[in-house]
Amino acid sequence: RALNMPRPTPTQLPGLQASTACNDGPVPIRPTGMTRENSVEPEVLQEADDQAMVNAPMASLYEVTKLRNVRSDPWARMHRPQSRSQKPDFISQGLFDLQDAERLFARFRETLNAYLWGGIALVHDSLEGARASSSLLTAAILAVTALHAQDDGTSFDVCYPIFLDLVSQAMFDRYHSLDDVRGLCIGAFYLSDLSWKLSGLAVRIATELNLHQFCAMAIGDRPEYVEEARLWYFLYVCDHHFSIAYGRPPVISENSTLSCHEDFLRLPGITMSDLRLHSQVGVFIILSRIYHVFGPDRSRMIANDEFEILRRFDVDLARWRDQWKPRLGMTVTTFALPFCPSAAICNMSSGSAAQ
Repeated sequence: RALNMPRPTPTQLPGLQASTACNDGPVPIRPTGMTRENSVEPEVLQEADDQAMVNAPMASLYEVTKLRNVRSDPWARMHRPQSRSQKPDFISQGLFDLQDAERLFARFRETLNAYLWGGIALVHDSLEGARASSSLLTAAILAVTALHAQDDGTSFDVCYPIFLDLVSQAMFDRYHSLDDVRGLCIGAFYLSDLSWKLSGLAVRIATELNLHQFCAMAIGDRPEYVEEARLWYFLYVCDHHFSIAYGRPPVISENSTLSCHEDFLRLPGITMSDLRLHSQVGVFIILSRIYHVFGPDRSRMIANDEFEILRRFDVDLARWRDQWKPRLGMTVTTFALPFCPSAAICNMSSGSAAQ
């Protein structure tokens, strides 16, 4: 039996407040995005049996819940919606002067970019192209270049907070681009206080974009994915550069696309920058194996029977040097390691040896 009780007004509903309850006006409620879609007729797709078997459990979940946020095609490229790419960036909003941005971008492209294996991190020739592709990439370039500008830190004090704000937004953004990942990598290599955090975020966004799978496709005679594969190898070096050298476990583990990374160098359009990058992929594969064999505890003493393992790793590093030195056209002096391979292995694995 229904009770004759008055229906509650909006001000009486729990968790809701009337717009007059606050002098500053109503607080907007941000949508979560976990909205339900209208039911649609199932599409007839020609899929392989193994792919259908893998997708069957998740396909059932999608069909029952109709939740957009759990939908993701693992074999599709994720692009930023056109409406978002047309939004004004921080330069259009007047947060940073356009002429100063042009000057900093030109300096990065002419000087600093070359230090990242011959400019492999930047694919745009103009500031306009970078801005149209990724505000995060643009802010990273400007912040990094402003760090080297002789203006008493004026430009850096403006660019750096903008870059941090865009990185924070990228943490929870649903859509990303390849240039977003490149921007995080550029920031990781030049902003030392953020290196570990930026490289980790870059790897996670890259896996959401399925770069690891596109990398395998590129090696498997799919040259249209060469740019994704190149960025994945760049990420591998970035990840290991800020993990192995500091005694941290790397995020990206070795697999066939990495152990056979030189297959990528047989694809069309490979440049000297790719050779330089893959020389670093090769050495970090060896250093990663050293790390996994001896572990992160540098205080552990090396047993007598482990010196043979050290010798084999020393041989691997010497072979790597002899293999890549002629391919890069470098002399012994310019290509020599800044440390002795044996000393590097001992330094990574242990502080002292057992007597």
